[in-house]
Amino acid sequence: MAFDTTVAGANANSYITMAEASSFFAERLNSEVFTAASSALQETALIQASRTLDEWVDWIGSRATEEQNLRWPRYGAADRDGYVFDSDIIPEWLKDASAEEAIYLLAEDRTAEPDTKGFSTLEVGSLKLVVDKQDRDSITVLPDTVLTIIEPYGEVRSRGGSVFAKLERT
Repeated sequence: MAFDTTVAGANANSYITMAEASSFFAERLNSEVFTAASSALQETALIQASRTLDEWVDWIGSRATEEQNLRWPRYGAADRDGYVFDSDIIPEWLKDASAEEAIYLLAEDRTAEPDTKGFSTLEVGSLKLVVDKQDRDSITVLPDTVLTIIEPYGEVRSRGGSVFAKLERT
């Protein structure tokens, strides 16, 4: 699928354009992970970031159109001051969150299954490894930088499935 940032587009797969991402990272410290990547890898990271945000966050409001591929733009979504977002735009905070998530994904694949999935305890001779299930279930695909940005606009799904948890930073 081609990189598509059409607002409310049926094939849209990124909330942020390459030009917007370049501007964002030009003003961000420690952005080398993103800027050093090839254009194709940058696009892939931005697509995965948008997908991850949409998979993990139950956004306020409702989708602007039934045909749109991504979950923004939305009707009935307001900012912190109560001003309703236009239903034909992608808010700047969501573009920023997408960029932050993209650099996080490029640094390390946080969407991969944990090495300890399916284990609670592993014993080999006198060596015993006990996996902290609470730690494994914690939300690790969205870093604190992203959670801070999106906190007013949705709730993050827990790793367990359909249970919703209020955004909390540790």
